[in-house]
Amino acid sequence: MKPSQRMHGLVQHINAVAQQLGLDMLTVKKEYIFRTWVTISAPLTYAVFGVYWGFLEARRHWLEGIKSSIMLGGLVSGSAKLLTILLRHTPIRDLLHFIIKICEDYEQRGVDFIHALNFGIDRVYKIQRIIFVGYSITFLIMLLMPLVLLFYKGIRITVMPYEIPGLSIDSNIGYGLTYLQHTIPEVVGGIGFYLGDMLVLLALNQIQTFADIFQLKATALNDALERKEHSRYVCNVGEYKDFNIQALLMDLINWHQLFVDYCELVEKIYDNLIAAQVFAASVSIVICLCVNLNEFDLISAIFFLVSAYSMSVYCIVGTQIEFAYDQVYQTVSCLSWHELSCEQRKLYMMMLQRAQNMKIIVLLGITPLSLGTALQASELDFCFGNLLAKDNI
Repeated sequence: MKPSQRMHGLVQHINAVAQQLGLDMLTVKKEYIFRTWVTISAPLTYAVFGVYWGFLEARRHWLEGIKSSIMLGGLVSGSAKLLTILLRHTPIRDLLHFIIKICEDYEQRGVDFIHALNFGIDRVYKIQRIIFVGYSITFLIMLLMPLVLLFYKGIRITVMPYEIPGLSIDSNIGYGLTYLQHTIPEVVGGIGFYLGDMLVLLALNQIQTFADIFQLKATALNDALERKEHSRYVCNVGEYKDFNIQALLMDLINWHQLFVDYCELVEKIYDNLIAAQVFAASVSIVICLCVNLNEFDLISAIFFLVSAYSMSVYCIVGTQIEFAYDQVYQTVSCLSWHELSCEQRKLYMMMLQRAQNMKIIVLLGITPLSLGTALQASELDFCFGNLLAKDNI
């Protein structure tokens, strides 16, 4: 298939997932239907019941209160994703259409551009498979493990770390109603996590694709500059050949401007979501470590994997984006600028200056989105988890 068809299929897949939650990403006018309100109610019910139950448990013992808040990070990141989708529906929709339009335009410019577009789409599909498999396995385990323990060992544990006031899990009816109520925010949360991650990571991965396209354009300009240099040795005195350098230079500068504007737009749309995702995952890791260092808890162990997995994916993609920025800068630096005219060199210097000062994605203005941040956060999480363990208190 053409790159535009593959990208259109990927966007349609993301929109189909959003429609399951009542959040149509491609519609012109945002509508609130029954499924939308169910999605909105999921974090609200967890916030109400979870905070109330956590307060009651904390009065008995501090560790029980911490156990009741192991999914607090999931509540924060899920709420951030939901609010971003609801409040920034129009810019997200326009961004998806823009990505498809870029594929439609550049698949007509030759095999090299088609290869770059396909390589970027393959990269997105690879991440999509990793995210889908990871979330599917962990959330299915969280849903099925209480049933397995109930049928095989007679042990009653809840899916979410709280109980509903007035319903005792010691009775069959109370446990059944509690399990059904927990299933709703669990399923909505799993689908919502997948949807939010796909929207963000699709937008972020296009930065790498745009950097590859920039390199192709720069290669074309460099070839023209090299032909100009070689022509001086064979042409007659006074003879001049332009080799279409001005048009190639302006095309490269315009694409670099589009690249910069796109990076700033993505950060403007998803900055709060990315920051909430990484920091909420870090807090969840601390809480889950604290609980499991004191005594093993199955639900917190599973959610620890979900949090660490989610934070790692975002930080790895952030590192790849930094590499894309370096790729663009190196490409600009390696141009044969000495073959440009004086006016063309002025334009080149402006582009070089922009490439040297690319604005990286920074979490809440504190730390960059990168693998180094993930490693620092993991080290701090382990230190705090040990500090709160009962052997160190």
